[in-house]
Amino acid sequence: MKLEMECSRCGRTYSIDEIVYRCATCNYPLLVRYDYDEIATRISKKLIKNREWNIWRYKELLPIKDLSNVVSMNEGGTALQKSVRLAERFGIKNLYLKDETRNPTWSFKDRGSSVGVSKALEIGANAVGCVSTGNMAASMAAYAARAGLKCVILIKSGTPLEKIVQILICGAKVISVEKSYPEINEAGLEISKEYGIYWVHADAPMRIEGQKTTSYEICEQLGWSVPDKVIIPTSSGGNISAHWKGWKELNSIGFVENLPSMVAIQAEGNCPIVKAFNAKQEFVEPFKEARTIAHSISNPDPPSGQHVLKILKESEGVAEAVSDGELLDAQKTLAETEGIFAEPAGAASIAGLKKLLKEGAIDRDETVVCVITGAGLKDVKSAMKIAGEPFELKSWDKCRHLLKSLKRK
Repeated sequence: MKLEMECSRCGRTYSIDEIVYRCATCNYPLLVRYDYDEIATRISKKLIKNREWNIWRYKELLPIKDLSNVVSMNEGGTALQKSVRLAERFGIKNLYLKDETRNPTWSFKDRGSSVGVSKALEIGANAVGCVSTGNMAASMAAYAARAGLKCVILIKSGTPLEKIVQILICGAKVISVEKSYPEINEAGLEISKEYGIYWVHADAPMRIEGQKTTSYEICEQLGWSVPDKVIIPTSSGGNISAHWKGWKELNSIGFVENLPSMVAIQAEGNCPIVKAFNAKQEFVEPFKEARTIAHSISNPDPPSGQHVLKILKESEGVAEAVSDGELLDAQKTLAETEGIFAEPAGAASIAGLKKLLKEGAIDRDETVVCVITGAGLKDVKSAMKIAGEPFELKSWDKCRHLLKSLKRK
C-alpha cells in the first residue's frame, strides 16, 4: 500500500519517510494519506474486536510499515465513562467522558509519541525531540527511553516542576528558554533540520496519526455509533485536527455514515482560535500577552489554527473560551462527581460544556463526548487552590462527632 504525506491546502505530496513536517510551498500542516478503498477490503469491525486494546489494534490505519519498529507502552484503550452524577448536575441526558489521563504518562500525548517514535526508529533516526509546555515532553521522553533513542526537549521557562521532573527522570536533555512559545517552536524546527533530530511536535503528521485513534475508540466504545458533539481542549490545534481526521477516516472506510460536530475549547487568557472563529475570520492572529492557569493549552500562536477554523466550519462546530475560574470549578466538579482528577487544561472540555449548555449552543438531549486530556498530577499547585484542606482534630471525640455528621439521613 502506498503511503504519503499531503498538504491539505495545496495538495503537494511528500514521502512518508521524509523528515518534513509542514508544506514547503504554503507552510500548511501535512497529513498522512492512505488508500481507503484498499484498506476497507482488509479491515473489519469483527477483525478489530479480537485485538488488544491499544492504538495498534487499528494498525491498518497507522503509518508504520514494519511493525517490528513499533514502540508501545500499551497507550490508548482508555475508558469512555458514561457520566451519571455530572450529567445530572448539568442536566444533560447522554454525556460520556473519554478519560485520557489513563495513558502511560497520564495524557493523550502518548498516542502521538508512540507513532512518532516508532517512525523515528523506522527511518533510522538516533534522536527525537519536541517543544512542549510539559505533557508532550514527558511523553516523548518516556517513549524515547523505551526505544533507546536520545531525546531533546525545549520548554518555556515557568513550566510546572511536576512536569519537568517527569521529563528529566527519563533521561531527556531539557533546555528551558525564556522566550515566547512561538519563538521556541520555530527554533525547534531549525534544530531538527540542523542536527537531524526527528521532531514530533504538536501538529506533526505522525503525532496526528497516533492521536486520531481516540476517535476510533470513541466510535467503537459507543457501539460504532457517532456522538452529536465531541468537545476538546484546544491549543496548537493538533489534537482537534487528529480527532476530525479519525472520524473522516471511519467514514471513508465505511464504518460510519455521519460525522460529529467538533467543539474547540480554549482559555480566555489565550484564545486566538475562538477569537478568530467568532469574528468569522479565515486566519488566526497570535494572541498578545497570553495568560492562563491552563499551561497545556497556552500556545498563543497555534500552528494549526487556520486548519481548525476549516474543521469547525466543515463539521458545523463551535468554539468557546472559558475563564481560569471556570477551569478550576470544572476541575473540582469533575473530580467530585466522577472521580477523574484532571489538570485545569484537561477539564476545559467540562468547563466548555457547562457554558455552552447555558448558552443553548448544545442541546441537553444530544449525545456529547468530553475529552479529558491530562491528569491533575501534572499541575498539583493549581489543584491545591480548590482541593481544600484536611481536618485537623485534636481528640477522638471530635473525630467521632465529625464522622457522625457524615451519616446519611
